[in-house]
Amino acid sequence: MSSAKSQNAILPESNILIPLSHSPATFQPANKSRAPYVNGHSQHNGGLESSRPHQPRLLNVDEALQYSPFSSIVPFNPNIVPMPHAEVSSSDAIFPSLTDRKASRQPLEFLDSDITKNRGSSSLVQNALEVVKGYLDSSQITDFKFKQPQYHSGRLSNGQAESINAKRAKVPPQLGPFATMLINSPEMEYQYPTPTSPEPPSKKHMNNNELAHTEHKPSTRIKDPITYPITPEPESTNRSAFAQNAQSSNLYSSGLTTQQNIHTPVLLVPPLSTESRSSEYVTFKDDHLKSGPRETEMVDPSIPDLDVQNPEQRAAADHAFSNLQGLLQDIFEAEDQVRDNSSTPSSEVSQYFLWIDHEDDQLYILAPAILVKLNSALEKAVALTRLGEVPKDDLSRLQALCEKSLSSLQSSELSIDSSWGADDFSAWMQRASFAETALRSARIIVKIMIALPQEKQLSSEEILQSVVDFLNKVFASGVVPIVETRPKDSASEIFDLACVHKKEINQLLYQANKVMRLLVELLTKVDIAESVITALEFFAIRNLFVENASTERDSILGIQKFEGLRRTTMDIITEVFSKYSEQRPFIFDEILASFQKLPTKGQNARQFKLSDGTNIQLVSALVVRLIQTSAAPAKDALQTAESRFQRRQNGTRFGSEASDEDEDSSSEIIKDPRASKAADDSEAESNHTTGQRSKAEDTLVLSDDAIKDAHYVTRYLVGRAMTASKSGDQPHRHLLDLFAEDLFSLLGNPEWPAAELLLRAMASTMMGIAENKSTAPAKNMALELLGSMGSAISELVVNTQSLARGLENQESSVSGHLRQLFDDYLDGSFQTAELLIWGGPYCVVMEYLASMDSDGTPTQGAQLYCLALWAKNIDSTQNEENGKEKLLTDRLRKMLVNRTWNPSDPMEPVSKGQSRLAYALTVLGLPFCRHFDTIFKILLDSITSEQTTVRTRSLKSVTQMLEKDPSLLDRARNVKGLLIKCAADASSMVRDSTLMLMGKCIQQKPALEQEFFRSVVSLADDPAINVRKRSMKLLKELFTRNKRKDMRTIIAECLLQRIDDPEKGISDMANQVLEEIWFSPFWKCSDVTADITIHDRLALREQLSLITSIAIRSDRMLSALVLLLQLLLKGSTKAAEANFKVCRMLVSTGFDIMIDTEALPEGLEQKNFIQSLTIFAKADARLFDPEQLQYLQPYIINISNPEDCNLLRSVVIIFRCVLSVVSTIQHTLLREVQQALLGNVSKLGKTELNEVAACLWTLNGALKNPERLVRLMSSILRNLLSLKSKDMFAPAEKDNSRRARKYIQIAGAFGNRCDFEGQVAEFQKSMPTWKGKSVSGLIIDSIKPFASDKQPMSLRADALNSIGLICQSSPHHFNQSDISNVFQQALTQGQPDVQNVVLSNFRDFFASQEAQASVKSDVPKVGEAAMVNGKLGGSMKASESDGASALIAQRFLHNVLSIALASQDETALTATKVVASINRQGLVHPKESGPALVALETCPDVAIADVAFQAHRDLHQQHESMFEREYMRAISEAYRYQRDVVKDTLGYRTAPYASKLHSTFEIIKSSKGKYQKKFISNYCSKIDFDLDRLDLSGDVPASLQFARFLIENLAFFDYGRVDELVHTLTCMERVVADTGSVIAHSINTEILGFRVDTILGPAGDGGVGGEQSMGHEPATMESVAPLRLRQLTTASIILASLWDTRTFLRRLYGLGSSQQAKDGKANGKLKDLTKAPTKTGGITGDKVVAAIDAKVDSLQSQEGMLKQCQQFVALMSIDDEFKVAAEGEEDGLERPRTPSGDEAETPMPTSGGSRLSNSMKRKRSVSVAGTPQKKRGRPSLPRRKSSRKSIEHDDEDWG
Repeated sequence: MSSAKSQNAILPESNILIPLSHSPATFQPANKSRAPYVNGHSQHNGGLESSRPHQPRLLNVDEALQYSPFSSIVPFNPNIVPMPHAEVSSSDAIFPSLTDRKASRQPLEFLDSDITKNRGSSSLVQNALEVVKGYLDSSQITDFKFKQPQYHSGRLSNGQAESINAKRAKVPPQLGPFATMLINSPEMEYQYPTPTSPEPPSKKHMNNNELAHTEHKPSTRIKDPITYPITPEPESTNRSAFAQNAQSSNLYSSGLTTQQNIHTPVLLVPPLSTESRSSEYVTFKDDHLKSGPRETEMVDPSIPDLDVQNPEQRAAADHAFSNLQGLLQDIFEAEDQVRDNSSTPSSEVSQYFLWIDHEDDQLYILAPAILVKLNSALEKAVALTRLGEVPKDDLSRLQALCEKSLSSLQSSELSIDSSWGADDFSAWMQRASFAETALRSARIIVKIMIALPQEKQLSSEEILQSVVDFLNKVFASGVVPIVETRPKDSASEIFDLACVHKKEINQLLYQANKVMRLLVELLTKVDIAESVITALEFFAIRNLFVENASTERDSILGIQKFEGLRRTTMDIITEVFSKYSEQRPFIFDEILASFQKLPTKGQNARQFKLSDGTNIQLVSALVVRLIQTSAAPAKDALQTAESRFQRRQNGTRFGSEASDEDEDSSSEIIKDPRASKAADDSEAESNHTTGQRSKAEDTLVLSDDAIKDAHYVTRYLVGRAMTASKSGDQPHRHLLDLFAEDLFSLLGNPEWPAAELLLRAMASTMMGIAENKSTAPAKNMALELLGSMGSAISELVVNTQSLARGLENQESSVSGHLRQLFDDYLDGSFQTAELLIWGGPYCVVMEYLASMDSDGTPTQGAQLYCLALWAKNIDSTQNEENGKEKLLTDRLRKMLVNRTWNPSDPMEPVSKGQSRLAYALTVLGLPFCRHFDTIFKILLDSITSEQTTVRTRSLKSVTQMLEKDPSLLDRARNVKGLLIKCAADASSMVRDSTLMLMGKCIQQKPALEQEFFRSVVSLADDPAINVRKRSMKLLKELFTRNKRKDMRTIIAECLLQRIDDPEKGISDMANQVLEEIWFSPFWKCSDVTADITIHDRLALREQLSLITSIAIRSDRMLSALVLLLQLLLKGSTKAAEANFKVCRMLVSTGFDIMIDTEALPEGLEQKNFIQSLTIFAKADARLFDPEQLQYLQPYIINISNPEDCNLLRSVVIIFRCVLSVVSTIQHTLLREVQQALLGNVSKLGKTELNEVAACLWTLNGALKNPERLVRLMSSILRNLLSLKSKDMFAPAEKDNSRRARKYIQIAGAFGNRCDFEGQVAEFQKSMPTWKGKSVSGLIIDSIKPFASDKQPMSLRADALNSIGLICQSSPHHFNQSDISNVFQQALTQGQPDVQNVVLSNFRDFFASQEAQASVKSDVPKVGEAAMVNGKLGGSMKASESDGASALIAQRFLHNVLSIALASQDETALTATKVVASINRQGLVHPKESGPALVALETCPDVAIADVAFQAHRDLHQQHESMFEREYMRAISEAYRYQRDVVKDTLGYRTAPYASKLHSTFEIIKSSKGKYQKKFISNYCSKIDFDLDRLDLSGDVPASLQFARFLIENLAFFDYGRVDELVHTLTCMERVVADTGSVIAHSINTEILGFRVDTILGPAGDGGVGGEQSMGHEPATMESVAPLRLRQLTTASIILASLWDTRTFLRRLYGLGSSQQAKDGKANGKLKDLTKAPTKTGGITGDKVVAAIDAKVDSLQSQEGMLKQCQQFVALMSIDDEFKVAAEGEEDGLERPRTPSGDEAETPMPTSGGSRLSNSMKRKRSVSVAGTPQKKRGRPSLPRRKSSRKSIEHDDEDWG
């Protein structure tokens, strides 16, 4: 056989293929016992027996020595002769260094890479293959034939052969792609011998060596069919070699040993000598022969490395060994000198030791310099595997010497006091230096234990315990206090001192970290005692939760330095958790119990940095690592399972249970050696498969334990979080959020696969909470986390898309396959089974994790978890008929049991992007991500929850998910309908969240704005401030995005309505928004026309058209626009100047449009733009130029129809406003305008007259010609005087009546706008009969006759209006008695229209006074002349207004209030505004109008109610204490208003249920708690009554209607605090207890017929009679007085309704009697009474309303009244003391109780039954039933069947 063939026969078994170009003739002799192999097939049985390669047994020194050249020499040192091995000896090394070896393999690696990429089709590979085949051509290579040595008399036993075969079968050949292609080539023929398995001899015929060899057989390992398929039959070209090998095998089988029959030289291994011992043999694991080991194996340093050392390496090892020995010898000699000589040590000895004080003595410890030398020497000896040669006694002595350092310092004080100074801290630093020395000693102790784990004497439990204890002392006393010290706390001085010694303290920390690292390594190699493990756990967990600083300036040691130490702590915990399964529950419990120590805010919460740069909590990383570790079998469990598996194997084939006779009989039965071999192989395969599966069942939990641990962790955290809130003191809620956020960060990271499992467990828990009947806070927490989870899943999909796009340019087959899988996922055709195949995403992830592990990043936990998860998923989806899946599962289980990833198939190198994409695909296929649709459905379903907070939270969560995945809007089509419905929800929180979600939806999908637009617009007028703000913000976005004019008009109108919002924040926001959308786009433009672009001109036209469209909608919009411009042009506004320029451009644009009528926008007319110009004129007249007014002159000349009047009015307003400011207008134009206006006065309406009069008076100021106005006014007055005697009711006087009305209107308008007091002489000339001195008085006297009640109503109304207008400009006329009488008569006897005229004048007058007051407060004081100029030409005098205001308020307030409380029409609204204005000016006492305002708040008309609410709120804030006493009168007034005006005596409104007095109660809630409680007490006293004074008139008694009104309001008040609610319940119970006992007694004795025949027993007995002494005479219809029955029934209805309301409130707010304890005081369970109570979902008000209705309806018949009385008596006879505890525990709440009057803590105003003598209630020693009086003080009546019914009725879920 050629040398090349020999080489190929040997080298594959060691998994090393040496390039042939470097070893052309290297030959290793083969074992004679082997049968030849051709092309990988054994020649026994035609090459079909087995395809497994075999591994030869390595020889020990004694066996190999006889074949060496030095066989005749007995060496004194075994190291002289190298250990025999299958490689080239060191003296003839082909490659002098590892670098040369790697360089030589580069061509082969290049070929392997090319084959992987091109599947072997490359021409380069084919050429190389042909060249190598040429070298291996047997015809071209010399065939060496060796002389066959004499075969040993012994023959290999069957057991020995099988042992060798089984050992070789463990490791299949792992050749590279090129070598595999070469060896599988059909043209290649090769052979190598294979041992046979002859008939096994029995133990009786075996010698001792054979028996020993048999008993130490290693276990077999079956080759995986998937990885190593059977090679095809050899080709015809190899048949000659096949036959030759078969012949050789037959010769060997027949026992022929002659040289001519042997064709294969072998190395004969003699049998073991009898002196050989098992200790001389080394057992190598399978991984020893694998290329590129994945897992570090423990190396025994006492055994020399099998790799032959070259002389230089041997010399280095000898030098290291001698150095260590010498150093130890010097140390021991120095110690002996110290022991022998107690005097002062010499200088030589002092260099080895330090002396420290210890308990009044001095102890010596190793010096730091010596410890450094020792550490270095030990490391070198360990690295060169020579430490095992050091005597164990020396090492033990060294450990004891080092341990002395620990014990001597154990009692040393290392704690730090915050009061220390510099000297104290320096002394502590000295002790810390000794502690550092002790830590160095600890390092040496642990290193020795690690290096020699098999030496139990060196792994002393006591020494190791002392190491851990000292480490704990260093941390607890020194390190942790320094780490937790901050510069701003009480220990700031310590912080400064420690910073000075920062370097020394960091060195201490460094040594501690080194010791901890060594302890981690020790845990992996040595079994440690449980006590030490427990101490390590406490130490690690305690330091894990030390709070580090959040910034570097707050840290002494540095943040990352201490974080590195905590990571070591985490490694300790993980290693203990992995190795000792019984410690796992304890570790989890300790970690979870310490969770509350974690920081919840600041940067220090997350300081563990991941590989991608993300920071998470260290504890979160630890929990995930522990869960990953749980998925794999613990190391102790693995060892137990391994031994159990070996016992099964040995018991089946070679166990001690099998007797020698059984083995003899079996050997006799099986005669044919080949048949025996086949039987043994079959049995081995069966047993191996069974054993392997059993082994997997024992150790492979396949993530079941991980699932349990994950659920345990999440349940613990969720359970704690459910008992806490984000605003509470407990941090559990925040910690849960932080933990969940950390898991979201880890979700796409392949290094942390258990994050998905924890999220899966958390999602399952949260879905259960959200779907079950949980409390609102718990559901809110669940919905919030579910929303975050859904967002995390969506973000994972987005990130995966980015990863897939990043791999598009890669031509790798792996990248293409992964991208295709993700495309399938997006298309919805993704199949989970595609992830589980070999070569799929799981395989890619495993390969990446394995590569990271080889790079030094520990990922074994992640690998084991992924393997377990992979196998479990295959098991769950496995088809029983699919053999490939079963084989793959077995393969994964084997890897998991072996705790390593070891694929046989070569794979492409995996990049980070490929691994992340592969892992993301696996996560998307796992249950957590598959829950996405379920999560979203739960959130949508929760939107319709009955609980307000739940609806709000679900909306926010849906918003959060839509931000990440807008496509959800298309997938869930019912979202739009739900949002529109929620926009009208009764809760402001729900509406606010709905708006937020609508905004997100519109942002993601603009087409939805049409569907949501109406809802957004309607919410702009929402009562809640936050809702209005959010709506305005969303409307701004819609306005900016949308170009539709109709939509923009509606948006602008909504915003304008908020300009005068009572909430200043809302009005300011409206101003800002309108400024940004209307004016800011034009700030860049100049007011110079030439600089405006065409685009800007069009934009200005569009903007003005929008303003015009809004202005023509209503007068309110017109006023709002004026107010907006005034605010924007105010000098205090930042952009006032820019806004002024924009407004001037708009005015100019308006004139352009007005002139060019063809350019008018669609839908607008010329008059509309002129009307819009009035807005700018009223806002600031400076916006107009004099030239522009000339364009307006034609519109005031001719007036022929009402439209011309409207146009005239707009033009006149512009002239009036501009003329008062602009003084450069030509007088000719002014005279023409004046003439035109005077000529059209008679054609104008009332509204136009006011504007024309004002304009003419302004023109008069410029032209100085008042005579024309005097002539006009004189003519009007003379005409009026001539008509005052006419009978205007006569049909003939119809024209005169019409003319009189016109004259009156003109006189009133000009009398109001013009100041004629300076023209008295002119009037006297034109009216000689008038001798007065006041023109305004003249005008009033001329109009007054037409204001009497004898005139037609229309004429009278005009007259009163004109008088009022004149009085407004001349307020002193209000003080005239005749004028006051006219107004008084109109208010008391007039029609509503007439009343409205007078009230409107009052309203306008008071409004002008308030406006003047606000101007005075805003504008600095100026001279009188300037003030006159600022008042429309000085037509009003402020000095006359004060007296007029007081007169109106004092004289007419009563009439105004009567009108306001008499109706709900426009007149009532005007009257309410007058009352509000009077109160704002403080003209009357608050108690005069306060009750009326409370009543008007209940008006169904929203306008009236709002005005009254604002006025009431202002009064309450200013006069809270004074107004307090009027509230009960106000409540009665509100009832009368509802009864007489609204015609509804119910105390609530429906849809949804709300109290009619809710506005009043909201104002009350703004006061302090004491004020609120007093109001409630007084309110409940109004419900109480005197039985004899009950008003029984009407179908429903009046007293009952009033009480019902109060009770129903009480039921639907929105209580703001818990103590307020508890006090309300207490007051209600007090009323029922005090009055109810008397009513029940009267009903019982007078109606139901109970009488007391005998209360006491026999005379002088003093006993109490029992029930037999009570007589009962049933009541009949005839025996009951109807009036008395009605009276008692009415009383019982009031009290029973009050009790039903009390029960309803307790149910609604979830209050039990244990929570309601005497006015909320001494309450141990309700910790914070000032918080708002939480309503229970599902409880409305239907049931309590229905119950009250049923009670009231009982008055319709005598039977119903009797039944009601019986039920009330039964209610009053029920006492909590009679109830068993079980009844109150059924629903988790205690049963309602009926308290007695003696529970009261504070006196409460009472009436009715409460006025009865307390002695009557308290002094009775017995009850009506004859039983002793109870503590509660209530009568105890006999129980009937109705009593049980009453209990059930009282326990109903009131809603």
